[in-house]
Amino acid sequence: MDDLQDYRRLFPVTERYAYLNHASTGPLPTPAVEAMTRHLAQCAGREESDYEQWEQRVAEVRGLIACLIQARPEEIAFVGSTSHGLNIVAAGFDWRAGDNIVCAEMEFPANVYPWLNLRRKGVEVRFAQAQEGRIPLPAIAEQMDSRTRLVAISFVEFCTGYRHDLAAVSELCRLHHARLCVDGIQGLGALPLDVNECGVDYLAAQAPKWLLGPTGIGFLYCRQEQLPELDLVMGGWRGVVNQKDYFCYDSEWFPDARRFELVPNILGIIGLGASLELLLGVGIERIEAQIMALTDRLLEHLHAEGYQIVTPHACHAERSGIVSFVPREDPEALARRLKAAGIVVSARGPCIRVSPHFYNTAGEIDRLMDELRR
Repeated sequence: MDDLQDYRRLFPVTERYAYLNHASTGPLPTPAVEAMTRHLAQCAGREESDYEQWEQRVAEVRGLIACLIQARPEEIAFVGSTSHGLNIVAAGFDWRAGDNIVCAEMEFPANVYPWLNLRRKGVEVRFAQAQEGRIPLPAIAEQMDSRTRLVAISFVEFCTGYRHDLAAVSELCRLHHARLCVDGIQGLGALPLDVNECGVDYLAAQAPKWLLGPTGIGFLYCRQEQLPELDLVMGGWRGVVNQKDYFCYDSEWFPDARRFELVPNILGIIGLGASLELLLGVGIERIEAQIMALTDRLLEHLHAEGYQIVTPHACHAERSGIVSFVPREDPEALARRLKAAGIVVSARGPCIRVSPHFYNTAGEIDRLMDELRR
């Protein structure tokens, strides 16, 4: 489709709402719903050939994820959630008492609790301090020393929308012989990411935000060179080479990220695959440009109206699809009022968070501003 607005027909949510809440949960596009519906109908028939078809689709979707982040398919493992993927990394390291991990002060809890759980092993968790909605590179460097084993940050911070310079953080990690682990959920699907170019060692993300996929499915990226560093804490029959030799108990583990997989969520993988085909078909760079145009418009309006904007926005490289600002009424009450008016956003602490996707329009941004003026 040449015009991005032609895609709006694939999002039934637009018939009811100006949906500006993709940092919370993205609506399922019609192709994902149709793909999962076909799968469920196939499950009802239970044909003998289904399993091979499913396995083929799993391999295809693994390739789509690899394309999304410029990785290799063998570096991708399907997981149930971002937390699941991060816990594979947290549990797999050979931690020693006195080691430390550096996190960011503004992180979503999914990228905090897997690391705090390591305190029982004598691992210290340090937090780089936020400054005006950012986590400056010097703040991360200040927390690092010779015992830093890992830096765990988000691609995009969930509340302020600050986009980290992952390549710069990776360089810090290399200087300290540490690894970089990224929570990618608030950027993937909206912004381009090349894990090789940025020097990411591990990355976890779930489907139901900017990736427009179903809940209960996500993925873990593990750089092939770092695979030997992660102990296999949970083993399952899906992680071995000879999966169909059911009576052989000494099969080798896959020599790639598939060793981390347990029972696959086939329905979720099929839905995610359809959403990824949509996003990659539009083009992630094209999606980013549209999102930036919409958030530019919102920021201009908010600035003109004198709102306190929490999202760092002076530097384009720090921007994402999230804009947070302090409203002039209770955020929770305002979010409810906006929804009643057909506009969906999120209240986060003292802020209203707005997060449009590529199929949203300038007119929907203007509708939001009109309601704010009431």
